[in-house]
Amino acid sequence: MIGAGELQSGSRAARVGRWLGPLLFAAVYLLPLGDLTQRQRAAAAVAALTATWWVTEAVPIGFASLLPVALFPLLGVLSAKQAAPHYFDDVVMLFLGAMLLALGLERWNLHRRIALAILARVGSAPNRLVLGFLIASVFLSLWLNNTAAALMLLPIGIAVARGATGSDAPTPLVQALLFAIAYGVSVGGMGTPIGTAPNQVLIGQLHSRYPDAPELGFGAWMLGWAPVLVLWIPLAWWVLTRRLRTAEVPVARGGAAEIARERAALGRWKAPERRMGLLFAATALLWITRGDLELGSVSVPGWQRLLPAFDGETANVSDATVALVMAGIGFLLPGEAGGRLLDWKITERMPWDVLLLIGGGFCLAAGVRACGLDATIGAGLASWIEGRPSWQVELVVVASIALFSEIASNTATAQVLLPVLATAAQSAGLNPLVVMLPATLAASVGFMLPVGTPPNALAYATRMIPAPRMAKVGALMDVLLIALIVLVFHFWLKPLWGLEDALPSWAHRG
Repeated sequence: MIGAGELQSGSRAARVGRWLGPLLFAAVYLLPLGDLTQRQRAAAAVAALTATWWVTEAVPIGFASLLPVALFPLLGVLSAKQAAPHYFDDVVMLFLGAMLLALGLERWNLHRRIALAILARVGSAPNRLVLGFLIASVFLSLWLNNTAAALMLLPIGIAVARGATGSDAPTPLVQALLFAIAYGVSVGGMGTPIGTAPNQVLIGQLHSRYPDAPELGFGAWMLGWAPVLVLWIPLAWWVLTRRLRTAEVPVARGGAAEIARERAALGRWKAPERRMGLLFAATALLWITRGDLELGSVSVPGWQRLLPAFDGETANVSDATVALVMAGIGFLLPGEAGGRLLDWKITERMPWDVLLLIGGGFCLAAGVRACGLDATIGAGLASWIEGRPSWQVELVVVASIALFSEIASNTATAQVLLPVLATAAQSAGLNPLVVMLPATLAASVGFMLPVGTPPNALAYATRMIPAPRMAKVGALMDVLLIALIVLVFHFWLKPLWGLEDALPSWAHRG
């Protein structure tokens, strides 16, 4: 979730970006570009500068994300009052509340208990350890920040591998476990609306751009994309164990002992841990059951229908409401030694720059749309989309986004490209969700390079995985996920949600 540049500050890309961004800004703003108006050129210039600094991480991500709210009023794209509210969008509040709860899990070590419990049940044989870390990584990342989950699991993976092999060398087993963790936390984030920032970017942009679009509820999202995770785990396990030949690794039979030692060190469950676990389980249940769950021809009504309607709306609450209320309860429940279950000190680890990044993307999209620049760009792409089978469009979009995400942060990729894809689809008479949904998941695919995702960079930083090996294994994972995303979306999610290729009425009004 956090840009890889925070892990590799002062990179060559960052140094180039510091000069390239302002040069692109000046060129786009001052040079005539087709039939673009001055206001459109101003929006395009800000977008070029912001996107360049996002992708290269030439300046801190948080500061780059404030460029739209600072420059749009100066250049006449949006007023200050129009630009500022996007930084406190409902999706930003969802991220804030969810991160408070996730930080509570970390504070009381529930994340370690969950991971170690999974590992203890799959066994200590090398291939079983790989499967266990895949399952633990995917499950934890459904709820936790991808980078935080990787930071927690990587030391455990290294210790377990060393205990199993009796060696500190970069054996195939330790490499397989590092890959399982780095890739697993990225894939797991695809499974829930709160799992990774691009998912929240999609929900926010869809709501702001198409107010009448169907809501992407928590339960529906999980049900729709669950096959990607369920199918990826055994396929990734097969690729890793066969590619790295983990079954041939000599075992010293210390892996189970290391896992048992880690679990014993946690001790018995304490009262605050139980309260935190119950609080988070209740939050997840409320998320899943809030909205109506559509199961083909069967509809399960959500609990939000029990609440009074407001101003003609069918629902007053969102997933952000649930997250913030439950986090608030955490600040009231007792912890230990007279403290509370959650306290404000945990916010020191809050990724505030990611909150600004999400808000900055919404502000950027609003400015681009307000001046009509998105329609101009979309019309150019529409000529390629129009008349092509939807599966071809989905495949090209997913593959292109995945490739772009190798060199750019997943959130920046979603913020920059989703509005363009939505406009292009709308101009071509195609349902915007047909391109926006698979593109969102593809933004989290980028496994070939250490800079592709922060978990990649963390795994590479252990110095146990050579870059050429990461490129080879990552390329296989990229191809595997591109295929899974397209197939699951086309043959499972679209029929399940009743998505049609034709432009729906809510998109006409968008």
